[in-house]
Amino acid sequence: MTIRNGSRQIAPTQVTLAIEAWNARDLDDDDLFKRSLRSLANQDYPIDQCQILVIVDASVRERDLEWILRDLPTATFIRFPNATYFRSKNRALDAATGAIVVFADSDVRYTPEWLQRILDTFHDDEVNLVVGKTMYEPGFLSGTQNLVDWAATRPHSGWTDWFYGNNLAVRRARFQDFRFREDLGPHGGGAVDIARHELRAAGIRPWYSAEAKGWHHLAPFTKKRLRIGGYQIHYRRLSPDTPWSWVVRVPALAPFFVTGGSLIKAYQRAWTLRKSLPGRGSSLPIYFVTMAGVKIIEFLGAAFISWAPSSMRTRVDWFTLPEQASS
Repeated sequence: MTIRNGSRQIAPTQVTLAIEAWNARDLDDDDLFKRSLRSLANQDYPIDQCQILVIVDASVRERDLEWILRDLPTATFIRFPNATYFRSKNRALDAATGAIVVFADSDVRYTPEWLQRILDTFHDDEVNLVVGKTMYEPGFLSGTQNLVDWAATRPHSGWTDWFYGNNLAVRRARFQDFRFREDLGPHGGGAVDIARHELRAAGIRPWYSAEAKGWHHLAPFTKKRLRIGGYQIHYRRLSPDTPWSWVVRVPALAPFFVTGGSLIKAYQRAWTLRKSLPGRGSSLPIYFVTMAGVKIIEFLGAAFISWAPSSMRTRVDWFTLPEQASS
């Protein structure tokens, strides 16, 4: 069976669906992961004919993975020690056989047409990287956090400079030698920022598909924002060649530069997307205020890692990598 894609046909055998399970807690009864798997099993596209990879940490017992096969009976498990978020992505790239590799996360619920919409964008040879539209599930400041974390720089489908890891597809031939940075912590905050810089230098631009939608789990607000603020400092220290990394050279000022700059960029996105906000833009002042509130919490995380790094390492294990996985 083949699926019509514009003037071409993409066979499911040319597609690898890589499901990252690292951030699924308690695999044997994790409702978030089950919800995500069911949304994938119910895709309009025949994923049972694709290569399906589920990447898990080796510490998870095989019998605790059996329930996954009830939803995805053709899935293959990739188990390796000391898995982290972007180590899992890279292992998927190594194991993939499809011409198109599509990444899905264990805490995202995808709409039934998601995979078909992703694949529809590969009608042009110039498209090598596609990002879908991720939104948070409804909850505390979810609309504001959407603008801060997930919003593309354009309201409709087209070329963009924005992509992330949980709703992503790549043409494997162009990514044979590309791997995500794995040394930024278990969650890998900042790895996508570095990837954007590297891919842009290689002439690869993302295509944004507003129709390929996923609903991301809304994590507890304060902990998540503190961690994101810390990562803004952390990855720039480890990647001095990336744009604006110089702002962390003076620790006393780094939290102000980094958080202030990210707030300005968030404001720019909100202004670009203002007509898509409630009230066709009349709610923009409210969003500006709440976005500033989000960034204040992130500032605290950035300040902790800049001004009291030993305390951060002692109190919070956000940046401590497990020992490198064996090859």
